[in-house]
Amino acid sequence: MDYVIGCDIGSQGTKVTLLSTTGQLIGEAYEGYPIDYPHPLWAEQPVDFWLNALVLSLRRLLSESGAAARNVRALSIAAQVDGVIPIDMNGQPLHSAIIWMDRRAGAQCEHVRQSLNDEQIFQLTGLNLDPSHVAPKIRWLADQQPAVYERTAHFLLPGSYIGYVLTGELGVDYSNASSTLLLDVKTKAWSTVMGNAFDIDLNKLAPLGAATATLGKLRPNMAEKLGLSIDTLVTVGCGDEHAACLGAGVIKPGIVGDIAGTAEPVCTASSEPAFDPTRLVETHCHADPELWLLENPGFVSGGNYRWFRDQFTENKTYAVLDSEAAHVAPGADGLTFLPSLMGALAPTWNDTARGTYAGFTLAHTRGHFIRALLEGSAYAVRDIITQMQVAGIELCELRVMSGGAKSKLWNQIKADVTGLQVNVPEITETTALGAAFLALVGIGAYSTLTEVSDQLVKIREHIEPNPASTTIYAEAYEQYRQTYFAMMPVFERAAKANSQ
Repeated sequence: MDYVIGCDIGSQGTKVTLLSTTGQLIGEAYEGYPIDYPHPLWAEQPVDFWLNALVLSLRRLLSESGAAARNVRALSIAAQVDGVIPIDMNGQPLHSAIIWMDRRAGAQCEHVRQSLNDEQIFQLTGLNLDPSHVAPKIRWLADQQPAVYERTAHFLLPGSYIGYVLTGELGVDYSNASSTLLLDVKTKAWSTVMGNAFDIDLNKLAPLGAATATLGKLRPNMAEKLGLSIDTLVTVGCGDEHAACLGAGVIKPGIVGDIAGTAEPVCTASSEPAFDPTRLVETHCHADPELWLLENPGFVSGGNYRWFRDQFTENKTYAVLDSEAAHVAPGADGLTFLPSLMGALAPTWNDTARGTYAGFTLAHTRGHFIRALLEGSAYAVRDIITQMQVAGIELCELRVMSGGAKSKLWNQIKADVTGLQVNVPEITETTALGAAFLALVGIGAYSTLTEVSDQLVKIREHIEPNPASTTIYAEAYEQYRQTYFAMMPVFERAAKANSQ
């Protein structure tokens, strides 16, 4: 039997999935790692975290599955987007990866805004001028660490860095590149206008290509470390949320992909590069090079739940915490949570916003706080879905994936808040699965990504909205929005005070 491997290089760990070339799930393995927070709103990871986890998880996968190395025909990488790693001419990293949730580059965004306005940038790139994206982070390195910038031969995204280490070849797919602020989203080419605006040499970026294209074969030393054959092909790969959408079947119109992980990207496929006039929803390229992906790239969501659990519950399981929240009525008796612990990406993009609980009294319990946290993320999902509809996209279902999909309570809350049917795939950890789909198409086992998605994605659970709860949430949702917009002046004053 021949196999392919999909690799998910995530924020909190690496997961690898082994599929047969006929699409049978053979095995999975996972290895976790931390995130470094050297300053408020900074987030970094040494690249060795990813590589060590990839080696450990792949070796465990092969050992436990019994798959022979010679039968693994290809692997593909789906990696966290919006990170950057500078490497020198010998391929050595010059700085820890500045990852997606890092927001240190606000001043670099403001400098560019003096020459290009937000609407011009949005129409060209499909993106908001925001410090979460790659170009401001590169410019921050240039401004704050010029010696590193000058020594840099290439600025690589996380997936491109892993691909380079594995094969010695440089490449990035359109989906990953479309989250850099350096790609013309309509022509799918690096943008000279944006390169000039950030004063970034576009020659230091990786060449563009399709996610299913072959990047190269494994380097002999990496094949030995991973326990694979030197004949194993590596495809270009894509961004993690893009792969997650593939693995959940978010490749047809009408389906919203809700990736409830550390962050919560909310995505839907489009045959044309549609644009949200409010810019809450960005326009990215899909992992399928024939499509685009309307998405909000992800407010911190599961990361908030993990923070709450670690700080206030003596590491109880999420199932136990969900059971506490389930005893609380919809709307959490007036308690509202804003999921903005690392800035807001809904209901507006606002890097000054901070996590907020509002409206609690001595009658509120820990269960209320947990339920409000889950509801706050669902309200943000509703913000995003509403703007997808404003952009002209008809939606009929919310397809939930990643770790949050395991929570029946959270899924029901999302159905009740959005009014959409929530569907849960048989395999909820869809990022590594979607990466494996790329490898299957890359070796010709399937002809298109639509074909492999249609044949391999199965739905295990359908959750309908509860009309009574939906009515309650309509009012609670408005309270959430009123709380957010009332707090905006407070956030802005606090940001100014803390910057002095």
